[in-house]
Amino acid sequence: MVIPGIKGMSLGQFFKILYQHFEDHALPDRAAQLSYYFVFAMFPFLFFLVTLSAYLPVQVAIEALFERASELMPTEALDLIKGQVDSLAHKARPRFVTGGFVVALWSASRGVDAIRTALNLAYDVKESRSYWKVQGIALLMTVAGAVLILVSVTLIALGGKLGFWVAEQLDYGNEYLFIWAVLRWPVTALLIMLVLALTYYLLPDVEQEFKFITPGSMVGTILWLLATWGFTFYAEHFGNYNVAYGSLGGMTVLLTWLFIGGLIFVLGGEMNAIIEQASAEGKDVGARSAGEPSPPPSERASAAPPGAAKTASSARRSRLRFWEAFGRRRRGRGSKE
Repeated sequence: MVIPGIKGMSLGQFFKILYQHFEDHALPDRAAQLSYYFVFAMFPFLFFLVTLSAYLPVQVAIEALFERASELMPTEALDLIKGQVDSLAHKARPRFVTGGFVVALWSASRGVDAIRTALNLAYDVKESRSYWKVQGIALLMTVAGAVLILVSVTLIALGGKLGFWVAEQLDYGNEYLFIWAVLRWPVTALLIMLVLALTYYLLPDVEQEFKFITPGSMVGTILWLLATWGFTFYAEHFGNYNVAYGSLGGMTVLLTWLFIGGLIFVLGGEMNAIIEQASAEGKDVGARSAGEPSPPPSERASAAPPGAAKTASSARRSRLRFWEAFGRRRRGRGSKE
């Protein structure tokens, strides 16, 4: 089966290349790195939210966020987070609101920066932007993502209550509750897709047009929702993590849930890169813009991919790329002589 518009690439070839990228780019290691960064940033961010609720009316947003998360996160992970929030609420220190925000912002931006590195490897490009520009993009994406999630969840909560009040006045309260319960999932999926689309557009060091719907954002959203529901069902019905990990069971579930999400999000970026590089109007492998020549394999980000130190097949592909580039340089010198 040939994928339309992608230079005759079949589904089998696509999944073969995707598996090679999965192995060469060490995607599970990237996902583990992301899960650590996000956990490292989560609790300072919760501290900041709880402290901020003393100054701004964000309590509704926090409650709505937990209500929505209860349908997406495993119970053990959510109980761990809610317990920490309750503890912070009784021991709030308002004077530390700035410090909590700075720590949360910097910690979360490390996770965003790790996604940038993974996406650059997916497109096979080395970072060419300045250090300050890269860090500024990571910080801006972190702030924008946090604000987008809080505002969206608040609007969903307030909009749902307002719509229910209007429907109740018209004697359609029960019908509205059913419709709203169904519509919340498409709204959640669209929000996740928007975050992924912005991530795939802004973070890698390549030129591209913004597209809300891409193969990576669409497949990533669907896979994330399915994986979240599947892991939540498994953790709540079959996997008793408290037996194996004791008091760390909740933290283990949270890390595993974040690991699955990070793996799927990075995999979506790899899918976008493969499809774009195989399309007729897309960029060549290692090129930052359409029409730019592809650099030699030895000058690409994948010249020595992380997986080369882990698996023999990745190491063989790395050596092959090196000797191909070496042979081209020798032939080039010979023709000049």
